[in-house]
Amino acid sequence: MDNTRISERIEAPLDIKVTWPATQQVKRAVTRDFSDSGAFVLVAFEPRPPVDAEMHLQLNGLVLGKEPPVLKARVVRVTDEGVAFRFVRDEAE
Repeated sequence: MDNTRISERIEAPLDIKVTWPATQQVKRAVTRDFSDSGAFVLVAFEPRPPVDAEMHLQLNGLVLGKEPPVLKARVVRVTDEGVAFRFVRDEAE
């Protein structure tokens, strides 16, 4: 498997919420690492999401008194430990 990365990964346990809109599942989770282009999240879904499934990631709680943004992400890999995501950028950006 090619392990080439576009962006440097930072190991950081961030408390997040992962939403799988297709199944309406919402899970509290923790990141293992993240970068400008994606994140690996310690989370399990039943059934396991397929590669390319769209999900939403959001920090839990308020940030500087405001609701954190919801980031769209696509599944790139699923393991027994968690899910690897690639962030989806809006075409307008």
